[in-house]
Amino acid sequence: MVREAEKPLKLLAVFAHPDDESFGMAGTLAKYAATGVVTALICATRGEAGQSNGLTDSTEALGALRTRELECAARAAGVGELRLLDWPDGGAAGWDMDVLVRQIGDLIRGSETDVVITFDGEGITRHPDHIAVHRATLQALHAAPDRLGVRRVFYQVVTCEEEASPEGPEIACVPPRAVDVTVDIRAYEAIKRLALKCHRTQAADTCWMLDRPEGSLTAEHYQLAWDEQGWRPAEGADDLLAGL
Repeated sequence: MVREAEKPLKLLAVFAHPDDESFGMAGTLAKYAATGVVTALICATRGEAGQSNGLTDSTEALGALRTRELECAARAAGVGELRLLDWPDGGAAGWDMDVLVRQIGDLIRGSETDVVITFDGEGITRHPDHIAVHRATLQALHAAPDRLGVRRVFYQVVTCEEEASPEGPEIACVPPRAVDVTVDIRAYEAIKRLALKCHRTQAADTCWMLDRPEGSLTAEHYQLAWDEQGWRPAEGADDLLAGL
C-alpha cells in the first residue's frame, strides 16, 4: 500500500460520536494501518448525550469518559491521528454548519489525506448528528477547487443482510448489490472486538456485535462517492486504495 520513495497513503475517517468508528470500520482501519497506511479519525462530539451504563452520573463526566473510550478504541485500531471537535452531542439542529465545514476542511487540508470515509446521506441510523457530519464533510470537499487534495471518497454503509447495528431494522441499510468495496477483516476481527470493548458505556449496544460468535465479524462495506480520476471498483473489489 505504501508508495515507493513517497510518503505513505493516508486514510481519514470522519464520524460523529465515539463508537461510530468501532461499529463501522475498526477492522478496516486496523488492516490498513498494518500495511503502512497512515490512518486518522475526526470525531465531531464527545458523546455526552448517550447512555452511561451506570459508569457516570453527569453529562460532563460521561463526555470525559467517552473521550477516553474513543482514545482506547483508536489505539486498538492503530489510528495514527485522532481529532475531537467537541460539538454538542445530539445537537446537530443547533450546530453552526459553516463553522463545522471550515473545521473539517482545515483538518483535511492540513492532513494531506488521500482517501476520506464518512457516513452516507442517511447516516446509517438516520441520526441527525451523523447526517450533519456527512453533509459538512462533503461541503468542505466540494467547496475547494482541488477537493482539499483528496483523491477518493467513500461512504461506510451497512448491508441489509447483515444488519450490523444495534438499531436492527431501524437502520438505513443498503442491498449487497449497492456495495462497491467490501473489506475482508477476518484477520482483524479480534482488533475490532477490542475496539468495541473499549466503549464500556455503550455495552447495551456493543453486545449486539460482541455476543456474536467468533468468526462472524468478517467484513466492512463501502460505497464509492467519487474519485478524482473517475476510477470505479471492479465487481467484488476489496481494496479502498486500489490504483492510488
